[in-house]
Amino acid sequence: MAKTSKKGFTLVELIVVIAIIGVLAAILVPSMLGYVKRSRRTADISGAKSIHDSVSAILADDSDAFAAFSAASGTTHHASGKTDGITDNYDFVIVCSKDGASNNVSNHSTWTGSDAQTKPFVDALNHFMGTGKTPVKFQKSSSGKKLNRWFVGYRSPDPVDVEIWVGDGTTDTPMYRIWPIAEDDYC
Repeated sequence: MAKTSKKGFTLVELIVVIAIIGVLAAILVPSMLGYVKRSRRTADISGAKSIHDSVSAILADDSDAFAAFSAASGTTHHASGKTDGITDNYDFVIVCSKDGASNNVSNHSTWTGSDAQTKPFVDALNHFMGTGKTPVKFQKSSSGKKLNRWFVGYRSPDPVDVEIWVGDGTTDTPMYRIWPIAEDDYC
């Protein structure tokens, strides 16, 4: 009598393989999400450095733009930056802002000044950086709102202390300092 051999997997073997894949996915998915979050933070810090370098170049090369930058009398934000566990309280003068949303809605993709005095600086910055979008990659603020606005300004009273901040754009208020030192809670 000839024996027939069945080839394939049994139901128990398939269930064991699926269970192993499920356990591995449960272990890997959270760590992968952490990598994605850190890469978005790194992208924002890189974008802020690029903005900072552009602002520094304009301020060094254009005396009219520097005068306009330092004459900004727009909004002053009481900043409380925390770095390495040390809180630093100071006034942050907002010179200009730019919508960083990556969507195609009618958000402004140019830098806009906080007042009329900043126009020479804002015009120079728009010319230097172009008018394309500069998206904020980090998804949400601590309040759960999407971050979508860049802010350029300086620590009062010294306009040489240029800083780059981001916010959710709904209140037109900076929330997180990104450059020169990213805040600890921006993670």
